[in-house]
Amino acid sequence: MPKKKDPPAKIKDSLDRRAVKRISGALQAADPEFPSAHFVRRACRGLGDMELKQRVLHVIDAMDACLPDDDLEALQVVLAAGQALPPGAEGDTLSGLAAWPLIDWVPVRGVAHFDEAMEALGQLTGLFSAEFAVRPFLLADPARAMDHMQRFARHESDRVRRLASEGCRPRLPWGQQLPMFRQDPAPVLDLLERLKDDPSEFVRRSVANNLNDIAKDNPKVVVQVCKRWMKGASPERARLVSHALRSLVKAGDPGAMQALGFTTRPRVKATLTLEHDRLKVGQRLSFTVTLRSTARKPQRLVVDYAVHYRKKDGSLRPKVFKLRTVDLSPGQEITLNKTHSFVVRSVRPLYPGEHRIELLVAGESSAEASLTLDPARG
Repeated sequence: MPKKKDPPAKIKDSLDRRAVKRISGALQAADPEFPSAHFVRRACRGLGDMELKQRVLHVIDAMDACLPDDDLEALQVVLAAGQALPPGAEGDTLSGLAAWPLIDWVPVRGVAHFDEAMEALGQLTGLFSAEFAVRPFLLADPARAMDHMQRFARHESDRVRRLASEGCRPRLPWGQQLPMFRQDPAPVLDLLERLKDDPSEFVRRSVANNLNDIAKDNPKVVVQVCKRWMKGASPERARLVSHALRSLVKAGDPGAMQALGFTTRPRVKATLTLEHDRLKVGQRLSFTVTLRSTARKPQRLVVDYAVHYRKKDGSLRPKVFKLRTVDLSPGQEITLNKTHSFVVRSVRPLYPGEHRIELLVAGESSAEASLTLDPARG
């Protein structure tokens, strides 16, 4: 009988007792008077029952109780601990999580010592990322914080340059939203202008994600920026723009499609054929799409599909998925095949009943079909 595989490790479990002891060792190396044993006991109390963000906040609270009372002295201890923090096991891609509480402690007492704390974040960000820790400073004094971010954008380290972009994303996942930049993104766009041709893909990807955030509140502004950036764009910048406009393209925004050279008024005949019209939860659906051009000119088309998921109350809610980008010559016909999983995910429960698959060509509904989802086998 084959040996049963162990379940995959959860991210939160990387911030466990071993990580706490690594943090403790680094803090004691920075300050021999740091009460290491007391910190470990306090930080580990109830840790196993917490989710990841709760663990971070819990360890920060234990750190703050054990660090020196003087804010700037405590900040120097944390900076020195960052330099002393051991790297963790080789090949452990999540070992950097041990640095998260060190970094996110900084705004707990640092906002009152604004410039010193911001510079500390620039030094610590390479250990994990200070993208969450910098946001209380941006909320407290946006102009002053963005002056520091502009300096970060000119730093020799790509980790620090990425912080400049990632830290001021208006809608950073897991982070505090920045309502002032959702309303007026001009200070952020000014910073991204400096980073749009950064030599690091790591930084350029952050710039694209930042623009994608801004586009959710200011789509026309982002389209104008991207159209300007596409003039004489290098392949790297063109990829950045394509990634930045991904949400607008999924939504069928004509300006975003035009900026990327896509056809905005498609001329096609489309069919959508499902392999089955009845499935059980946990199974996969295969379907076929046929597109035939009825245009006299070549067309470059964004082809997506939406799954209209059944909600608990019986209503349907669509979620768009990328299918393909295609180039069609006049009269050309092509066939696309796709498989979609109806496996239950924690973020999207599946309810039995009618679901719909909708084909979207350049954001326009071009064909649809229905299927019935039955409960999973008991």
